[in-house]
Amino acid sequence: MGNNKINNKILLDFSNGKYSYNDYLRVKNWFINKKENNDLEEHLFQQWTELSDSPNTKSLHNIFEKIQYKILLEEKKNKKEKSIWQYYRKVAAILFPIIAISASLYFFSQHPRQSNAQSWVEINVPEGSRIEFLLPDSTTGWLNSGAKLKYSAEFTLNRKVELIGEAFFKVKHKEHSDFTVGVNDMDIKVLGTQFNVSAYASEAVTEVVLKEGKVELYGKTKAFGQTLKPGEKFSYNHDIKSLNTYVVDPKIYTAWTEGLLLIDNEPLSQIVKKLERWYGVDILIQDEALKNFRFKATFLDEPIEEILRFIAMTTPITYKIEMRDFSSTGILKKKHIILKLKR
Repeated sequence: MGNNKINNKILLDFSNGKYSYNDYLRVKNWFINKKENNDLEEHLFQQWTELSDSPNTKSLHNIFEKIQYKILLEEKKNKKEKSIWQYYRKVAAILFPIIAISASLYFFSQHPRQSNAQSWVEINVPEGSRIEFLLPDSTTGWLNSGAKLKYSAEFTLNRKVELIGEAFFKVKHKEHSDFTVGVNDMDIKVLGTQFNVSAYASEAVTEVVLKEGKVELYGKTKAFGQTLKPGEKFSYNHDIKSLNTYVVDPKIYTAWTEGLLLIDNEPLSQIVKKLERWYGVDILIQDEALKNFRFKATFLDEPIEEILRFIAMTTPITYKIEMRDFSSTGILKKKHIILKLKR
C-alpha cells in the first residue's frame, strides 16, 4: 500500500478522532478525489462489510458522516489564528466533549480595540451532534444539536449564560450566587438545580422542564413571573403570547442526554423537526395529511434509514432519500428526504 492509499482502519480511526496530521491529509485528499464519484458512500460500505470483524452495517452511515464532519472541523481548526489558540489553551480544560464530533469553541470581545473590553466564550454544537460541557463554576450539562452557549470569561463573578437551542443544566449551588440562563423570551434563575431548556430560534415555543430543585422564570417579550416545581414543564409561545404549565415526566425531556431519541405520541410534523436536528438532514412532508400522523418509539444510536423504515412499516408512508451533492467548496450537502402518502 502506497503512502497515498487508505484503508478501512484509517477511516474508522479518523471518524473516532484517532489520527495524525498525515492521516488527516490522506483522508481529505481521498475524499476530494472521490467527490465527483456518486457512489462514494457505497464504496465505504462495501469496504467494511467485506471484513469478517466489521462494525454493524447500520452504523456505517454514521461513520461516513463523522468523517465528513472531521474534515470540516479540521479545516476550521487549521485556519484559526495563533492568538485564538493562545486563548483556547487557557480555558480548554473546562470543556470535555464526549463524542467524536467536538463542538466549535470561539473567543471574542465586544469591543476588540479597547483594552478593558469584556471577553466571551461561545460553544457551538454542529448539527447532528450532542456534547457534554463543564463551566468554570463546576456546573455541568449537555448541549443538543445546533445549540449555542455563550458566557463571559469573568464567569465566576457573574454566573449568567446565553443560550440558543436546547440544553440540560446541572447547576452547582453557591451561596448568595444565582445562576441565570438567558434565552430569547425569558431569563431562568436558579440556585442549584437540574432542568432542561429548549429555545431554538426557529421554534415559536420555548420550553423549560424542571427535574430537581426550583427555577424562577421572568419574561422578556411578555411580562410574566413563574416558579416551577420538580416534574413541571413551562411552555411559552411567543407568536400568540400564551403561557402554560404542565405536570410531566422529566425523563421524556432529558432522554436525549443519554443518546436516546424518544418519540412520545408526537405528530409527524413535530417528529420531522426533531429528526432534522438529530441527524442534520432536511425533510419534506409532501402530503399535508401526514403531518397529523402520530408515533411512539425510542431509538438508540440508530441511523436515519432505520427510523424511516420504522415509520414506513407502521403507517401508509413512503420515503425517498435523494442523491447528495457536494457544494462549491467541496463539502457534502445535507441529506434531503421526502415523505409522502403511499398510493
